[in-house]
Amino acid sequence: MRKITQTFILIFIFFSNLLHAQQIENLRVKKLNDKINIVYDLTNEKQGQQFDIKLFCSTDGGVNFSVTPKTVTGDIGEGVYGGKDKIIVWDVLNDLKNLRGDQIVFKLVAIPGVLKNQSDYIEGFNFELIDSYKKDQTIVCALKITNNGKKRDLKTINRLARIYDFKGNKIESKISKLGQVSGNERYATPTLTFNPGQSEIAIFQFFSPNGFSNRIKLLEFGLEILEITYGLDYKSGHIEFRDISLESSETPSKTESISQLLTINIGPEIQNIIDTKAPTVVFTSPNFEKNKAFFVKTEDITVKGKVTDENGISNFTVNGMDVPINNGLFETNIYLAEGENNIFVRATDVFQNNIEFTHSVIFKPEQKEDQRQTTIDKSKGSDITIFTNEASKQGKFYALIIGVNDYPDPEIVDLDKPVQDAEKLYKNLTTNYTFDVENVKLLKNPTYEDIISELDHLNKIITEKDNLLVFYAGHGYWDTEDEIGYWLPSDSKQANTANWIRNSTIRDYLKAVKTKHTLLIADACFSGGIFKSRNAFADAPKSIQKLYELPSRKAMTSGTLEEVPDKSVFMLYLNKRLEENTQQFISAEELFSSFKNAVLNNSPNIPQYGEIKDTGDEGGDFVFVKRTK
Repeated sequence: MRKITQTFILIFIFFSNLLHAQQIENLRVKKLNDKINIVYDLTNEKQGQQFDIKLFCSTDGGVNFSVTPKTVTGDIGEGVYGGKDKIIVWDVLNDLKNLRGDQIVFKLVAIPGVLKNQSDYIEGFNFELIDSYKKDQTIVCALKITNNGKKRDLKTINRLARIYDFKGNKIESKISKLGQVSGNERYATPTLTFNPGQSEIAIFQFFSPNGFSNRIKLLEFGLEILEITYGLDYKSGHIEFRDISLESSETPSKTESISQLLTINIGPEIQNIIDTKAPTVVFTSPNFEKNKAFFVKTEDITVKGKVTDENGISNFTVNGMDVPINNGLFETNIYLAEGENNIFVRATDVFQNNIEFTHSVIFKPEQKEDQRQTTIDKSKGSDITIFTNEASKQGKFYALIIGVNDYPDPEIVDLDKPVQDAEKLYKNLTTNYTFDVENVKLLKNPTYEDIISELDHLNKIITEKDNLLVFYAGHGYWDTEDEIGYWLPSDSKQANTANWIRNSTIRDYLKAVKTKHTLLIADACFSGGIFKSRNAFADAPKSIQKLYELPSRKAMTSGTLEEVPDKSVFMLYLNKRLEENTQQFISAEELFSSFKNAVLNNSPNIPQYGEIKDTGDEGGDFVFVKRTK
């Protein structure tokens, strides 16, 4: 009897581990012209686990997976972390003459690789996320903190240690420990003196509500660093980690997923099709009306409808999140914050034609029981807005736009497109958005001194209410040995770096200019170095009002630590989305999300968006305001 019981226990443990092992979920395949997008979630993995992702294709319904896509970019190969909405782009015609049939199946395989914890840094301190797990109603996150600078004090702040799930819920930490110093209330600020090279463990506990998932969308910490010099040198900072698994499985294993049966027709003749018509989107529930806000008394809402296009839908999102389509029909649940919420809908067909629009939903839980759902006519002067024109006019919008084509040094190759791209962005901002001409400076082929002088000028005239956009297109360089990135003004010399501008110099200027919001857009080789260790992200945008209230220092770049072509696909789609945008207010992250996949599908580069480190970002975002005609 004992042997049977032991065997049962072993089988139970084995299957329990299987239930909690990593798995590929929600595998979606989308056709886009002569490209195929494979989107997937890799979940239930141990924190920090990396994978080798392999893709196979079958043309006989899954009997033989004889096609191995080679011309692929995105979340494939070694070193891929788990997470939601991973994407692989396959340039089919570079590997095959065509791909046709109604028996197409894809198989995705994830093979566990090394463990490598996420890390972040601020002011010479390095923070490594060494563990995160959930037990009952408690979520625990542990950091290893190392001081790589001189002796100073580090203060962690409980109420600024926060986790967010994928439903938009936020939880603050109320219990923490930094070394041997504890803080057991919301306003506690455990403080510890760090000597050079000293490492300590910080632990934060979060009490999660029922239904909180086993995946954290965002984990963030607010910190203060104190050092006694001639007085008390005080600095505040912010670190963050994204898409974190709370699983505790110690036995990583190979996992795979097979797509549903697909009908795909890709061949050279598709290039002869001309399609300029946008998709059609119709909501069947709720009954939204144009220019009217929909009023509800529940914290979530289910939206249903149909999206159609004669040549096929490439991408359909609601509030920046992919929504599955079944024979054109869609259904998704949206979680609401109290007050006004925008439901932003975007549909893109395989020829990159798109339609986008916004519906307003007002959630008021305090209404009386006998009130029914109704609508409020916003055209009749409703005072419920998420971001009023008056608020947007509190600060001016400045821009510094730099394009460098010509390099007199014969050792540096001239470029053809940066000045043209800069001119187009200048026209777009001053014509379509609230950037007045007198506040926008266009520098064509500037020298080192020209750029630094203009940054100095902006530092003198911009106030804390204003917004600043800085754009650079030209040569960039990344020194792999010293890990230093540069911009190359027109008077740069290949022989020395005297007139090159370091990324750190740009960061220092953007930190010094006391704006409400600063957005850097860089279209240059190795421009992703401005983030250092930050990965790209394109999460669903938050309320515009919330984003505008908090200061921000964000960057948007055309690539990572890689070369980018002179003819910029990144700038083509950035300008295209700015021109096509029909929203009065669009955040920089929402703008980036709207064209990231288009860049991935039409170039080998991976565009980036994120916080510029050590410049004072507090979680807000730059907001483009459409100029009223």
